[in-house]
Amino acid sequence: MGRRRPVAPNQVLILYSVVKQLPRGEPRDWIAEEEVLVTAQTMASALTGRGWRVVVRAVWDLDSLRETLEAFDPQDTVVVNLCETLEGRPQGEAVVPVALEARGFIYTGSPGPTLALCLDKARAKARIRAAGLPTPPAQVIRDPRERLRIPLPAIVKPLEEDASHGIDRESVAADEAALRKRIAYVLETYRQPALVETFIEGREFNVAIWGGRTLEVLPLAEVDYSRISNPLWRICTFAAKWLPGSEEYELTPVRCPAELEADLEARIRETAIRAFRAVRCRDYGRVDIRLQGETPYVLEVNPNPSLAPNSGFVNAALAAGYTYGTLAERLIRLAWERRSRRKEALQPVQTVGAHVAYSMAASG
Repeated sequence: MGRRRPVAPNQVLILYSVVKQLPRGEPRDWIAEEEVLVTAQTMASALTGRGWRVVVRAVWDLDSLRETLEAFDPQDTVVVNLCETLEGRPQGEAVVPVALEARGFIYTGSPGPTLALCLDKARAKARIRAAGLPTPPAQVIRDPRERLRIPLPAIVKPLEEDASHGIDRESVAADEAALRKRIAYVLETYRQPALVETFIEGREFNVAIWGGRTLEVLPLAEVDYSRISNPLWRICTFAAKWLPGSEEYELTPVRCPAELEADLEARIRETAIRAFRAVRCRDYGRVDIRLQGETPYVLEVNPNPSLAPNSGFVNAALAAGYTYGTLAERLIRLAWERRSRRKEALQPVQTVGAHVAYSMAASG
């Protein structure tokens, strides 16, 4: 007779990634990489205070991940997956769920295929377009001499980064010379293709979504750019996200809940849910949207948004009446409810493993 599965996990394993060396980017990018430790500590404290048995472990490469998992029983352990990189590479984010599934662990958040898809902004945009949703036209540039097809002004982003890495006020270009200079910067500094995207000048909203078979849209948040006179500077730069005290940070407060007319808010919420489902997010995620007129354009879907105490997702949950502790506990319960459907969750492991291995090798 097989071992009975517990109705709730006996312990929570919080996994978070540490970066020992940045293989690309700017020295300042360390700031974003270090936030995950604060998140892990905050979540451990919140869950312990609610009676959970919690263990926190750091991983930095695939070997350390495998060694860590060997010490835990997947039958009575749920994993809170806070890993954003392996070996300092964002492509490693999608490797972690593959390793967890291969060893039978239930974990919070989206599976490997979704993480790999959303990391590649061009692939994610193609999926969003296929779902019938508006997203700004874009072109992937691998050589600064390539012919440009995107009208100006345009914003230039690293193709496979998140957390506003590689984004500053020079990212939006109004002429071809500035655009090509920015493309060269991304290619050289971040060692990956550049995504050149039509710049949408309208209002910007962050839409936090979570749930299982039934999704809940948390209160909408708006990035307030009203104090920035130059419309081409109205973007969420690295400084605006990570550097308190900087001009960009101080001039871009986030309003949550956002003030919107009911019909427009409903349209944004519907668009966000459809985008969330189009890329097959699971448990929680954030959809970034800009308005062109009254049409919501999907900029990106983040299937692994920050859960730090002051993050956008957490602030939206707080605005909805949740505490950090109830947020953490709900994510665990959402994950554990999938236990009976493990076979379905394991089907894509081999495919995504091959894709991720290729992505990490190609970016190295």
